[in-house]
Amino acid sequence: DKLEIFFLLFSFMIFVLGILSDMKFFRSAKLKLFLQILIIIFFVILSETQIIDTRVYLLDKLLTNTYFNYVFVIFCILIVVNGSNFFDGLNTLSIGYYLLISALLFNLNFNQEIYIDNFLLINLIFVLTITFILNLLNKVFLGDSGSYLLGFIFAIFLINIYKQNTHISPFFIILLLWYPSFELLFSMIRKGTLKSSALEPDSNHLHQLVFYFLKNKNSLKVFSANLLSANLINAYNLIIFLISMNNITNTQLQLILILLNLMIYTVIYLKLFIFRYRRI
Repeated sequence: DKLEIFFLLFSFMIFVLGILSDMKFFRSAKLKLFLQILIIIFFVILSETQIIDTRVYLLDKLLTNTYFNYVFVIFCILIVVNGSNFFDGLNTLSIGYYLLISALLFNLNFNQEIYIDNFLLINLIFVLTITFILNLLNKVFLGDSGSYLLGFIFAIFLINIYKQNTHISPFFIILLLWYPSFELLFSMIRKGTLKSSALEPDSNHLHQLVFYFLKNKNSLKVFSANLLSANLINAYNLIIFLISMNNITNTQLQLILILLNLMIYTVIYLKLFIFRYRRI
């Protein structure tokens, strides 16, 4: 299958780009972003990956234009890839998040609510579970290579799941990827407001503020605060996912859950940001 070949090839290329980034081969964040865009552009065009229906009338009209469709898909994949890298800062957070998504999809597939390639999904769950355990034990870390790869795999995987299951709401797919996506978009807005580079890393992401709060408020050790922070964030997302999976065709509810997430994220972020910098 042509799509599978392109998927494996470009997943490998994204992974290699991440390895080179981890090895500090690239010093320029702009160069890394440029190479990401280049890889994703070639993948989207060669695999003819498109999004046809979003249930947003104006956007759907625009998506009938092939060029706009490609640009939109490239932008979406790029957001998830970089968002996955942005929120990878605590042990088990990123891996646990994508493991939750995989388990939810497995359940929906098992109950015949959606159709997914079982072989791919089971292998994905197996690899993520092993990696989760090793990450929990401080034996394996994702780095840029792992986070880029996870973001790329799940962005493409979920686009194709929706194409095969058009009865579900597209906002259900968006909900599954809300956290890495909003982490990136919120960071860009925040850095733009503070007039700092959106491409340069900092320690003011939500998971880092949660970690700082728990560590200092409760005098926890670094390892304990690390795992507690990751588990709290993923426990919240698990609750949201459980609500959403019982209403996968209900666009209105999925949209309400997305907006609720954005509001809760913003309120908690502002409170934790104030807590951290009032103490300095």
